[in-house]
Amino acid sequence: MSMTAQRFEQIVTAYGSEPARWPAQEREAAIQFLAENPAEKSLIEGYRELNMLLDAMPLPAFTQMEQRVIRSLHEKTRDSLLDRVLDWLIPRQQRGMAWALRPALVACLPLVCGIYMANFYSFGIDSAENSWQEELYLISMNDYAEITE
Repeated sequence: MSMTAQRFEQIVTAYGSEPARWPAQEREAAIQFLAENPAEKSLIEGYRELNMLLDAMPLPAFTQMEQRVIRSLHEKTRDSLLDRVLDWLIPRQQRGMAWALRPALVACLPLVCGIYMANFYSFGIDSAENSWQEELYLISMNDYAEITE
């Protein structure tokens, strides 16, 4: 594999001046390229000084960094709404009696939707003179109107 000047510069810029840090699959080609091109030694010398300065710097102690990274990754890969609903309906883990109560709660869902729709829509009762209470009163009086004496 032949090494180009551009790729050699990318390797030195990314991995530093030490050949031991270069990618193993390109290391031999890069060393051979450096031996054939003495002009590239100035690039190596410039990065050697930078590497020595970076190696001399103490690394800061990041307490709980691993937990923060894992937590942020977990937040980014959360399940979709459908996955969470399906997990609620059919739990992956059997936790107590939750698996038995969930079908009953799901069966009540049409009732809740019906109550919501009944409160949301007026069903033709637009004026204040025909309120729900009056309609219910009139419906209940219908039973008494049919009583014969």
